[in-house]
Amino acid sequence: MTDNKHQYGARGNNSMVWLAVTALAIGCLAVFLQSKYADNPSSGRRDGPAKSLTVYCAAGVRLAVEEMAKQFETEMGVTVKLEYANSGVLANRLKIDKEGGLASADIYIPADYTYIEKAAADGLTRESLRVAAWQVVLGVKPGADIDVENCDDVLKAKLSFVICEPLAGVGKKTKKMLEQSGHWTAINEAKAASFPTVTEAALAVKENAGTHAAFVWDSVARQHGLRVIELPELKASRANISVAVMASTDRPTLALQFARFLAAPSKGGKVFARHKYQPLAGDAWAKVPKLRVDCGGVNREAVEKTIREFEAREGCVITMVYAGCGTLVGKMQTGDKGLPDLFMTCDATYLDMAQSKMGNPFGPDLKISSTRIVMLVAKGNPKNLRTLADLAQRGLRVGVTEPKASTLGKLSEDLIRETGQWEAVAKNIPVKADTAHTLIQSMEAGGKLDVVLVYEANIQHLKNKFDAVPLNPARAIAVQNIAARKDTASPQLAQRLMHHVTSDASRRRFEQLGFSWEAGAE
Repeated sequence: MTDNKHQYGARGNNSMVWLAVTALAIGCLAVFLQSKYADNPSSGRRDGPAKSLTVYCAAGVRLAVEEMAKQFETEMGVTVKLEYANSGVLANRLKIDKEGGLASADIYIPADYTYIEKAAADGLTRESLRVAAWQVVLGVKPGADIDVENCDDVLKAKLSFVICEPLAGVGKKTKKMLEQSGHWTAINEAKAASFPTVTEAALAVKENAGTHAAFVWDSVARQHGLRVIELPELKASRANISVAVMASTDRPTLALQFARFLAAPSKGGKVFARHKYQPLAGDAWAKVPKLRVDCGGVNREAVEKTIREFEAREGCVITMVYAGCGTLVGKMQTGDKGLPDLFMTCDATYLDMAQSKMGNPFGPDLKISSTRIVMLVAKGNPKNLRTLADLAQRGLRVGVTEPKASTLGKLSEDLIRETGQWEAVAKNIPVKADTAHTLIQSMEAGGKLDVVLVYEANIQHLKNKFDAVPLNPARAIAVQNIAARKDTASPQLAQRLMHHVTSDASRRRFEQLGFSWEAGAE
Protein backbone atom coordinates (compact mmCIF):
# COMPACT_ATOMS: atom_id res chain seq x y z
CA MET A 1 0.00 0.00 0.00
CA THR A 2 1.42 3.34 -1.02
CA ASP A 3 1.98 5.85 1.79
CA ASN A 4 0.29 9.11 0.69
CA LYS A 5 1.88 12.01 2.63
CA HIS A 6 -0.51 14.60 1.15
CA GLN A 7 -3.72 13.52 2.77
CA TYR A 8 -6.74 15.83 3.02
CA GLY A 9 -6.02 18.52 5.60
CA ALA A 10 -2.27 17.90 5.68
CA ARG A 11 0.21 20.71 4.67
CA GLY A 12 3.59 20.24 3.09
CA ASN A 13 6.51 22.68 3.49
CA ASN A 14 5.88 24.31 0.06
CA SER A 15 2.27 24.92 0.94
CA MET A 16 3.27 26.75 4.10
CA VAL A 17 5.69 28.97 2.16
CA TRP A 18 3.11 29.93 -0.44
CA LEU A 19 0.55 30.59 2.26
CA ALA A 20 2.94 32.97 4.02
CA VAL A 21 3.82 34.75 0.78
CA THR A 22 0.15 35.12 -0.15
CA ALA A 23 -0.75 36.49 3.27
CA LEU A 24 2.08 39.01 3.09
CA ALA A 25 0.99 40.13 -0.39
CA ILE A 26 -2.62 40.56 0.71
CA GLY A 27 -1.50 42.54 3.75
CA CYS A 28 0.65 44.87 1.65
CA LEU A 29 -2.19 45.37 -0.83
CA ALA A 30 -4.61 46.22 1.97
CA VAL A 31 -2.22 48.82 3.43
CA PHE A 32 -1.69 50.31 -0.05
CA LEU A 33 -5.41 50.58 -0.78
CA GLN A 34 -6.13 52.04 2.65
CA SER A 35 -3.53 54.75 2.02
CA LYS A 36 -4.65 55.28 -1.56
CA TYR A 37 -8.32 55.89 -0.81
CA ALA A 38 -8.34 57.10 2.79
CA ASP A 39 -8.88 60.74 1.91
CA ASN A 40 -11.37 60.22 -0.91
CA PRO A 41 -12.76 56.72 -1.35
CA SER A 42 -14.57 57.59 -4.57
CA SER A 43 -11.45 58.85 -6.30
CA GLY A 44 -9.12 56.74 -8.38
CA ARG A 45 -6.23 59.19 -8.02
CA ARG A 46 -4.03 59.45 -4.95
CA ASP A 47 -0.71 61.23 -4.93
CA GLY A 48 1.22 61.31 -1.67
CA PRO A 49 0.08 60.59 1.89
CA ALA A 50 -3.58 59.92 2.56
CA LYS A 51 -4.03 63.26 4.35
CA SER A 52 -1.78 65.75 2.64
CA LEU A 53 -2.02 68.94 0.62
CA THR A 54 0.29 70.47 -1.95
CA VAL A 55 0.21 74.27 -2.04
CA TYR A 56 1.66 76.50 -4.78
CA CYS A 57 2.34 79.75 -2.92
CA ALA A 58 3.64 83.16 -3.99
CA ALA A 59 7.01 83.81 -2.37
CA GLY A 60 5.90 87.06 -0.75
CA VAL A 61 3.32 85.24 1.38
CA ARG A 62 5.77 82.58 2.54
CA LEU A 63 6.27 83.53 6.19
CA ALA A 64 2.56 83.79 7.00
CA VAL A 65 1.51 80.68 5.07
CA GLU A 66 4.30 78.59 6.59
CA GLU A 67 3.14 79.51 10.09
CA MET A 68 -0.50 78.77 9.27
CA ALA A 69 0.42 75.48 7.59
CA LYS A 70 2.18 74.32 10.76
CA GLN A 71 -0.84 75.24 12.87
CA PHE A 72 -3.15 73.42 10.46
CA GLU A 73 -0.93 70.33 10.49
CA THR A 74 -0.98 70.26 14.28
CA GLU A 75 -4.71 70.79 14.66
CA MET A 76 -5.88 68.61 11.79
CA GLY A 77 -3.24 65.86 11.73
CA VAL A 78 -2.32 66.41 8.08
CA THR A 79 0.76 67.25 6.03
CA VAL A 80 1.02 70.49 4.04
CA LYS A 81 3.70 70.64 1.34
CA LEU A 82 4.52 74.20 0.28
CA GLU A 83 6.15 75.08 -3.05
CA TYR A 84 7.19 78.69 -3.66
CA ALA A 85 7.84 80.86 -6.71
CA ASN A 86 6.50 84.12 -8.09
CA SER A 87 2.84 84.19 -9.10
CA GLY A 88 3.50 84.09 -12.86
CA VAL A 89 5.82 81.09 -12.62
CA LEU A 90 3.25 79.26 -10.50
CA ALA A 91 0.49 80.10 -12.99
CA ASN A 92 2.55 78.66 -15.83
CA ARG A 93 3.35 75.57 -13.78
CA LEU A 94 -0.35 74.93 -13.22
CA LYS A 95 -0.96 75.05 -16.97
CA ILE A 96 1.97 72.70 -17.66
CA ASP A 97 0.70 70.30 -14.98
CA LYS A 98 -2.72 70.21 -16.59
CA GLU A 99 -1.47 69.85 -20.16
CA GLY A 100 0.96 67.11 -19.18
CA GLY A 101 -1.50 65.23 -17.00
CA LEU A 102 0.88 65.66 -14.07
CA ALA A 103 0.08 65.65 -10.37
CA SER A 104 -0.55 69.27 -9.49
CA ALA A 105 -1.27 71.49 -6.53
CA ASP A 106 -4.40 71.21 -4.42
CA ILE A 107 -4.27 74.91 -3.56
CA TYR A 108 -2.95 78.01 -5.34
CA ILE A 109 -2.08 81.21 -3.43
CA PRO A 110 -0.93 83.98 -5.80
CA ALA A 111 -0.06 87.57 -4.88
CA ASP A 112 -3.05 89.17 -6.59
CA TYR A 113 -6.64 88.15 -7.31
CA THR A 114 -6.14 88.77 -11.04
CA TYR A 115 -4.18 85.50 -11.20
CA ILE A 116 -7.14 83.69 -9.63
CA GLU A 117 -9.52 85.18 -12.19
CA LYS A 118 -7.30 83.99 -15.05
CA ALA A 119 -6.90 80.52 -13.54
CA ALA A 120 -10.66 80.21 -13.05
CA ALA A 121 -11.30 81.31 -16.65
CA ASP A 122 -8.87 78.61 -17.80
CA GLY A 123 -10.74 75.98 -15.78
CA LEU A 124 -7.83 75.44 -13.38
CA THR A 125 -9.50 76.53 -10.14
CA ARG A 126 -12.95 76.41 -8.58
CA GLU A 127 -13.57 78.04 -5.19
CA SER A 128 -11.50 81.03 -4.05
CA LEU A 129 -11.34 83.03 -0.83
CA ARG A 130 -9.71 86.45 -0.44
CA VAL A 131 -7.67 86.38 2.76
CA ALA A 132 -5.43 89.48 2.96
CA ALA A 133 -4.44 92.66 1.17
CA TRP A 134 -1.25 94.62 0.50
CA GLN A 135 0.00 97.33 -1.86
CA VAL A 136 3.15 98.34 -3.71
CA VAL A 137 5.43 100.83 -1.96
CA LEU A 138 9.01 102.01 -2.12
CA GLY A 139 10.90 100.07 0.54
CA VAL A 140 13.94 102.09 1.67
CA LYS A 141 17.03 101.00 3.60
CA PRO A 142 16.50 101.88 7.27
CA GLY A 143 18.59 104.83 8.42
CA ALA A 144 19.29 106.00 4.87
CA ASP A 145 18.98 109.74 4.28
CA ILE A 146 16.40 109.42 1.52
CA ASP A 147 13.52 111.85 1.22
CA VAL A 148 11.37 111.32 -1.87
CA GLU A 149 7.68 112.03 -2.35
CA ASN A 150 6.99 110.71 -5.84
CA CYS A 151 8.53 108.85 -8.78
CA ASP A 152 10.00 112.04 -10.22
CA ASP A 153 11.93 112.52 -6.96
CA VAL A 154 13.15 108.90 -7.13
CA LEU A 155 14.57 109.52 -10.60
CA LYS A 156 16.10 112.90 -9.70
CA ALA A 157 17.79 111.50 -6.60
CA LYS A 158 19.50 108.88 -8.76
CA LEU A 159 18.84 106.21 -6.15
CA SER A 160 20.15 102.69 -6.64
CA PHE A 161 16.82 100.87 -6.60
CA VAL A 162 15.58 97.47 -7.73
CA ILE A 163 12.28 96.18 -9.03
CA CYS A 164 10.68 92.76 -9.56
CA GLU A 165 10.20 91.04 -12.87
CA PRO A 166 6.71 91.36 -14.38
CA LEU A 167 6.10 87.62 -13.85
CA ALA A 168 6.00 88.37 -10.12
CA GLY A 169 2.75 89.78 -8.79
CA VAL A 170 4.41 92.89 -7.40
CA GLY A 171 6.37 93.40 -10.64
CA LYS A 172 3.22 93.12 -12.72
CA LYS A 173 1.37 95.56 -10.46
CA THR A 174 4.30 98.03 -10.38
CA LYS A 175 4.51 98.06 -14.17
CA LYS A 176 0.77 98.59 -14.52
CA MET A 177 0.68 101.51 -12.08
CA LEU A 178 3.75 103.24 -13.53
CA GLU A 179 2.53 102.78 -17.09
CA GLN A 180 -0.63 104.60 -16.07
CA SER A 181 1.36 107.44 -14.50
CA GLY A 182 3.80 107.62 -17.43
CA HIS A 183 6.88 106.68 -15.36
CA TRP A 184 7.42 103.06 -16.34
CA THR A 185 9.95 103.50 -19.12
CA ALA A 186 12.18 105.82 -17.08
CA ILE A 187 11.96 103.68 -13.92
CA ASN A 188 12.66 100.47 -15.84
CA GLU A 189 15.73 102.01 -17.50
CA ALA A 190 17.04 103.48 -14.23
CA LYS A 191 16.73 100.31 -12.15
CA ALA A 192 19.90 98.72 -10.76
CA ALA A 193 18.51 95.19 -11.09
CA SER A 194 15.32 93.16 -11.23
CA PHE A 195 14.51 90.07 -9.18
CA PRO A 196 12.17 87.12 -9.74
CA THR A 197 10.54 87.40 -6.30
CA VAL A 198 9.63 90.22 -3.93
CA THR A 199 11.55 88.59 -1.08
CA GLU A 200 14.80 88.72 -3.06
CA ALA A 201 14.23 92.39 -3.88
CA ALA A 202 13.64 93.27 -0.22
CA LEU A 203 16.72 91.31 0.86
CA ALA A 204 18.84 93.18 -1.69
CA VAL A 205 17.94 96.45 0.04
CA LYS A 206 18.45 95.04 3.50
CA GLU A 207 21.78 93.28 2.86
CA ASN A 208 23.51 95.08 -0.03
CA ALA A 209 25.19 98.29 1.02
CA GLY A 210 24.87 99.82 -2.44
CA THR A 211 21.13 99.16 -2.88
CA HIS A 212 18.99 101.96 -1.48
CA ALA A 213 15.41 100.98 -2.25
CA ALA A 214 13.01 98.56 -3.95
CA PHE A 215 9.49 98.59 -5.34
CA VAL A 216 7.95 95.87 -3.15
CA TRP A 217 4.78 94.92 -1.30
CA ASP A 218 4.38 96.94 1.91
CA SER A 219 4.01 93.79 4.02
CA VAL A 220 7.31 92.36 2.77
CA ALA A 221 9.08 95.71 3.26
CA ARG A 222 7.97 95.80 6.90
CA GLN A 223 8.86 92.14 7.47
CA HIS A 224 12.45 92.97 6.45
CA GLY A 225 12.66 96.17 8.49
CA LEU A 226 12.57 98.54 5.52
CA ARG A 227 11.16 102.04 5.76
CA VAL A 228 7.94 102.33 3.76
CA ILE A 229 7.30 105.28 1.45
CA GLU A 230 3.86 105.37 -0.17
CA LEU A 231 4.27 107.04 -3.54
CA PRO A 232 1.16 108.70 -5.06
CA GLU A 233 1.70 106.87 -8.35
CA LEU A 234 1.20 103.59 -6.43
CA LYS A 235 -1.89 104.65 -4.47
CA ALA A 236 -4.21 102.36 -6.47
CA SER A 237 -1.89 99.33 -6.30
CA ARG A 238 -3.81 97.46 -3.59
CA ALA A 239 -3.99 93.73 -4.33
CA ASN A 240 -5.88 90.90 -2.67
CA ILE A 241 -4.11 87.70 -1.71
CA SER A 242 -6.44 84.78 -2.38
CA VAL A 243 -6.57 81.06 -1.72
CA ALA A 244 -7.99 79.00 -4.59
CA VAL A 245 -8.91 75.32 -4.65
CA MET A 246 -7.78 73.56 -7.81
CA ALA A 247 -10.41 71.99 -10.04
CA SER A 248 -8.20 68.91 -10.41
CA THR A 249 -7.71 68.18 -6.71
CA ASP A 250 -8.94 64.82 -5.48
CA ARG A 251 -9.09 66.08 -1.89
CA PRO A 252 -11.36 69.14 -2.18
CA THR A 253 -12.80 68.85 1.32
CA LEU A 254 -9.37 69.04 2.94
CA ALA A 255 -8.32 71.82 0.57
CA LEU A 256 -11.42 73.85 1.41
CA GLN A 257 -10.81 73.32 5.11
CA PHE A 258 -7.32 74.77 4.70
CA ALA A 259 -8.67 77.70 2.69
CA ARG A 260 -11.29 78.45 5.37
CA PHE A 261 -8.56 78.14 8.02
CA LEU A 262 -6.46 80.80 6.29
CA ALA A 263 -9.48 83.09 5.95
CA ALA A 264 -10.84 82.70 9.50
CA PRO A 265 -10.20 85.78 11.72
CA SER A 266 -9.20 83.64 14.71
CA LYS A 267 -6.76 81.54 12.65
CA GLY A 268 -5.21 82.97 9.49
CA GLY A 269 -6.41 86.49 10.25
CA LYS A 270 -4.23 86.72 13.36
CA VAL A 271 -1.20 85.36 11.52
CA PHE A 272 -1.59 87.69 8.55
CA ALA A 273 -1.86 90.68 10.92
CA ARG A 274 1.27 89.59 12.80
CA HIS A 275 3.18 89.45 9.52
CA LYS A 276 2.13 92.97 8.52
CA TYR A 277 -0.63 92.10 6.02
CA GLN A 278 -4.13 93.56 6.13
CA PRO A 279 -6.42 90.58 6.90
CA LEU A 280 -9.68 90.25 4.99
CA ALA A 281 -12.13 88.63 7.38
CA GLY A 282 -13.57 85.30 6.33
CA ASP A 283 -16.03 83.03 8.11
CA ALA A 284 -15.62 82.12 11.76
CA TRP A 285 -13.52 78.97 11.97
CA ALA A 286 -15.32 75.66 12.21
CA LYS A 287 -13.89 72.32 11.15
CA VAL A 288 -17.41 71.32 10.04
CA PRO A 289 -19.46 74.49 9.43
CA LYS A 290 -23.25 74.33 9.44
CA LEU A 291 -25.97 76.08 7.44
CA ARG A 292 -29.75 75.96 7.64
CA VAL A 293 -31.69 76.52 4.42
CA ASP A 294 -35.44 77.15 4.45
CA CYS A 295 -36.59 76.06 1.00
CA GLY A 296 -39.92 76.21 -0.82
CA GLY A 297 -41.19 72.71 -1.48
CA VAL A 298 -41.45 73.18 -5.25
CA ASN A 299 -37.63 73.23 -5.43
CA ARG A 300 -37.02 70.05 -3.49
CA GLU A 301 -36.51 67.53 -6.28
CA ALA A 302 -34.51 69.97 -8.40
CA VAL A 303 -32.14 71.16 -5.69
CA GLU A 304 -31.62 68.26 -3.28
CA LYS A 305 -28.77 66.54 -5.18
CA THR A 306 -27.01 69.87 -5.76
CA ILE A 307 -27.16 70.64 -2.04
CA ARG A 308 -25.74 67.24 -1.08
CA GLU A 309 -22.89 67.56 -3.59
CA PHE A 310 -21.96 70.91 -2.11
CA GLU A 311 -22.19 69.51 1.41
CA ALA A 312 -19.84 66.63 0.55
CA ARG A 313 -17.28 68.84 -1.23
CA GLU A 314 -17.16 71.50 1.49
CA GLY A 315 -17.26 69.05 4.38
CA CYS A 316 -20.13 71.02 5.93
CA VAL A 317 -23.57 70.13 7.26
CA ILE A 318 -26.63 71.65 5.57
CA THR A 319 -30.03 71.25 7.20
CA MET A 320 -32.80 71.63 4.62
CA VAL A 321 -36.25 72.67 5.84
CA TYR A 322 -38.82 72.15 3.05
CA ALA A 323 -42.34 73.60 3.25
CA GLY A 324 -44.67 76.02 1.55
CA CYS A 325 -43.24 79.54 1.56
CA GLY A 326 -46.15 80.95 3.53
CA THR A 327 -45.47 78.40 6.26
CA LEU A 328 -41.74 79.15 6.19
CA VAL A 329 -42.17 82.91 6.50
CA GLY A 330 -44.69 82.42 9.30
CA LYS A 331 -42.24 80.25 11.25
CA MET A 332 -39.45 82.78 10.69
CA GLN A 333 -41.64 85.37 12.43
CA THR A 334 -42.85 83.26 15.32
CA GLY A 335 -40.57 80.24 15.57
CA ASP A 336 -38.00 79.77 18.31
CA LYS A 337 -35.36 78.56 15.84
CA GLY A 338 -34.85 82.02 14.41
CA LEU A 339 -34.01 82.88 10.82
CA PRO A 340 -32.33 80.45 8.43
CA ASP A 341 -28.89 81.12 6.98
CA LEU A 342 -30.45 81.08 3.52
CA PHE A 343 -33.99 81.34 2.17
CA MET A 344 -34.80 79.71 -1.19
CA THR A 345 -38.28 80.66 -2.28
CA CYS A 346 -41.13 79.18 -4.27
CA ASP A 347 -41.71 82.72 -5.53
CA ALA A 348 -39.72 85.92 -5.08
CA THR A 349 -42.70 87.69 -3.48
CA TYR A 350 -42.11 85.64 -0.33
CA LEU A 351 -38.56 86.95 0.07
CA ASP A 352 -40.04 90.45 -0.32
CA MET A 353 -42.61 89.56 2.35
CA ALA A 354 -39.92 88.32 4.75
CA GLN A 355 -37.84 91.44 4.17
CA SER A 356 -40.83 93.72 4.78
CA LYS A 357 -42.09 91.97 7.91
CA MET A 358 -38.70 91.42 9.59
CA GLY A 359 -36.65 94.50 8.79
CA ASN A 360 -34.68 93.31 5.75
CA PRO A 361 -32.70 90.49 7.40
CA PHE A 362 -31.54 89.00 4.08
CA GLY A 363 -28.92 90.29 1.68
CA PRO A 364 -29.04 90.57 -2.14
CA ASP A 365 -30.78 87.68 -3.88
CA LEU A 366 -29.92 85.58 -6.90
CA LYS A 367 -32.65 84.48 -9.29
CA ILE A 368 -32.66 80.74 -9.97
CA SER A 369 -35.61 79.59 -12.05
CA SER A 370 -39.27 80.06 -12.85
CA THR A 371 -42.28 77.84 -13.47
CA ARG A 372 -45.81 78.50 -14.72
CA ILE A 373 -49.07 77.50 -13.05
CA VAL A 374 -51.10 75.09 -15.17
CA MET A 375 -54.48 73.37 -14.94
CA LEU A 376 -53.88 69.62 -14.84
CA VAL A 377 -56.82 67.84 -16.48
CA ALA A 378 -57.73 64.38 -17.73
CA LYS A 379 -56.31 63.29 -21.07
CA GLY A 380 -58.20 64.99 -23.90
CA ASN A 381 -59.50 67.72 -21.55
CA PRO A 382 -63.10 66.33 -21.48
CA LYS A 383 -64.42 69.34 -19.52
CA ASN A 384 -63.00 71.70 -22.18
CA LEU A 385 -61.25 73.92 -19.62
CA ARG A 386 -59.33 76.77 -21.30
CA THR A 387 -59.21 79.63 -18.77
CA LEU A 388 -59.59 80.09 -15.03
CA ALA A 389 -63.09 81.47 -15.60
CA ASP A 390 -64.09 78.03 -16.86
CA LEU A 391 -63.53 76.68 -13.34
CA ALA A 392 -66.92 78.23 -12.42
CA GLN A 393 -68.74 75.44 -14.32
CA ARG A 394 -71.44 73.94 -12.12
CA GLY A 395 -70.48 70.61 -10.61
CA LEU A 396 -66.77 70.87 -11.46
CA ARG A 397 -64.40 69.54 -8.79
CA VAL A 398 -61.35 71.82 -8.45
CA GLY A 399 -58.26 71.19 -6.33
CA VAL A 400 -55.95 73.97 -5.10
CA THR A 401 -53.32 74.32 -2.38
CA GLU A 402 -53.83 76.20 0.88
CA PRO A 403 -53.06 79.90 0.19
CA LYS A 404 -51.84 80.70 3.72
CA ALA A 405 -49.18 78.01 3.55
CA SER A 406 -48.32 77.82 -0.14
CA THR A 407 -47.07 80.20 -2.80
CA LEU A 408 -48.96 78.14 -5.35
CA GLY A 409 -52.20 78.44 -3.37
CA LYS A 410 -51.82 82.19 -2.90
CA LEU A 411 -51.07 82.82 -6.59
CA SER A 412 -53.91 80.52 -7.67
CA GLU A 413 -56.45 82.30 -5.50
CA ASP A 414 -55.27 85.75 -6.62
CA LEU A 415 -55.53 84.73 -10.27
CA ILE A 416 -59.02 83.28 -9.84
CA ARG A 417 -60.21 86.42 -8.03
CA GLU A 418 -58.94 88.53 -10.94
CA THR A 419 -61.43 86.75 -13.25
CA GLY A 420 -64.37 88.04 -11.17
CA GLN A 421 -65.58 84.44 -10.73
CA TRP A 422 -64.14 83.71 -7.29
CA GLU A 423 -67.41 83.00 -5.48
CA ALA A 424 -68.59 80.57 -8.16
CA VAL A 425 -65.22 78.83 -8.36
CA ALA A 426 -64.87 78.66 -4.56
CA LYS A 427 -68.04 76.53 -4.43
CA ASN A 428 -66.29 74.02 -6.71
CA ILE A 429 -63.24 73.61 -4.44
CA PRO A 430 -63.86 70.61 -2.18
CA VAL A 431 -60.26 70.44 -1.01
CA LYS A 432 -57.32 72.70 -0.29
CA ALA A 433 -54.28 70.50 -0.02
CA ASP A 434 -51.04 71.18 1.82
CA THR A 435 -48.87 70.61 -1.27
CA ALA A 436 -49.10 70.22 -5.04
CA HIS A 437 -47.90 66.65 -4.58
CA THR A 438 -51.05 65.82 -2.62
CA LEU A 439 -53.23 67.29 -5.40
CA ILE A 440 -51.42 65.24 -8.02
CA GLN A 441 -51.91 62.07 -5.98
CA SER A 442 -55.65 62.80 -5.88
CA MET A 443 -55.73 63.17 -9.67
CA GLU A 444 -53.79 59.94 -10.14
CA ALA A 445 -56.18 58.10 -7.80
CA GLY A 446 -59.07 59.13 -10.07
CA GLY A 447 -62.70 60.00 -9.32
CA LYS A 448 -61.99 62.72 -6.76
CA LEU A 449 -61.08 65.83 -8.77
CA ASP A 450 -61.60 67.05 -12.34
CA VAL A 451 -58.81 69.64 -12.37
CA VAL A 452 -56.01 70.83 -10.09
CA LEU A 453 -53.83 73.94 -10.20
CA VAL A 454 -50.15 72.98 -9.96
CA TYR A 455 -46.80 74.12 -11.26
CA GLU A 456 -45.56 72.93 -14.64
CA ALA A 457 -42.43 71.77 -12.83
CA ASN A 458 -44.58 69.39 -10.74
CA ILE A 459 -45.89 67.34 -13.66
CA GLN A 460 -43.06 66.40 -16.01
CA HIS A 461 -43.58 62.72 -15.20
CA LEU A 462 -47.33 62.91 -15.96
CA LYS A 463 -47.37 64.13 -19.56
CA ASN A 464 -48.46 60.74 -20.87
CA LYS A 465 -51.30 60.46 -18.35
CA PHE A 466 -52.79 63.95 -18.25
CA ASP A 467 -53.01 67.17 -20.23
CA ALA A 468 -51.81 70.53 -18.95
CA VAL A 469 -53.51 73.82 -19.80
CA PRO A 470 -51.06 76.71 -19.20
CA LEU A 471 -52.31 79.95 -17.67
CA ASN A 472 -51.38 83.04 -19.67
CA PRO A 473 -51.28 85.95 -17.17
CA ALA A 474 -47.74 87.08 -16.30
CA ARG A 475 -48.54 86.59 -12.62
CA ALA A 476 -49.10 82.89 -13.28
CA ILE A 477 -45.33 82.50 -13.38
CA ALA A 478 -43.54 81.97 -10.06
CA VAL A 479 -39.87 83.01 -9.92
CA GLN A 480 -37.60 81.17 -7.48
CA ASN A 481 -34.72 83.05 -5.85
CA ILE A 482 -32.27 82.61 -2.99
CA ALA A 483 -30.73 84.99 -0.45
CA ALA A 484 -28.46 84.68 2.59
CA ARG A 485 -29.12 86.18 6.00
CA LYS A 486 -26.97 89.26 6.51
CA ASP A 487 -25.67 88.15 9.91
CA THR A 488 -25.08 84.47 9.17
CA ALA A 489 -21.95 83.13 10.88
CA SER A 490 -20.71 81.78 7.55
CA PRO A 491 -21.35 84.45 4.90
CA GLN A 492 -18.66 83.20 2.49
CA LEU A 493 -19.89 79.62 2.72
CA ALA A 494 -23.45 80.85 2.16
CA GLN A 495 -22.36 82.79 -0.93
CA ARG A 496 -20.58 79.74 -2.35
CA LEU A 497 -23.75 77.71 -1.84
CA MET A 498 -25.82 80.37 -3.63
CA HIS A 499 -23.49 80.27 -6.61
CA HIS A 500 -23.49 76.46 -6.61
CA VAL A 501 -27.30 76.46 -6.74
CA THR A 502 -27.10 78.79 -9.76
CA SER A 503 -24.36 76.77 -11.52
CA ASP A 504 -24.62 74.97 -14.86
CA ALA A 505 -24.94 71.60 -13.14
CA SER A 506 -27.88 72.91 -11.12
CA ARG A 507 -29.41 74.40 -14.25
CA ARG A 508 -29.57 71.00 -15.95
CA ARG A 509 -31.45 69.53 -13.01
CA PHE A 510 -34.00 72.34 -12.90
CA GLU A 511 -34.60 72.26 -16.64
CA GLN A 512 -35.03 68.48 -16.65
CA LEU A 513 -37.94 69.00 -14.25
CA GLY A 514 -39.61 71.63 -16.43
CA PHE A 515 -38.35 74.84 -14.79
CA SER A 516 -37.19 77.73 -16.92
CA TRP A 517 -33.71 79.00 -16.00
CA GLU A 518 -33.43 82.58 -14.74
CA ALA A 519 -29.95 82.72 -13.19
CA GLY A 520 -27.76 85.25 -14.96
CA ALA A 521 -30.67 86.74 -16.91
CA GLU A 522 -30.84 90.50 -17.13
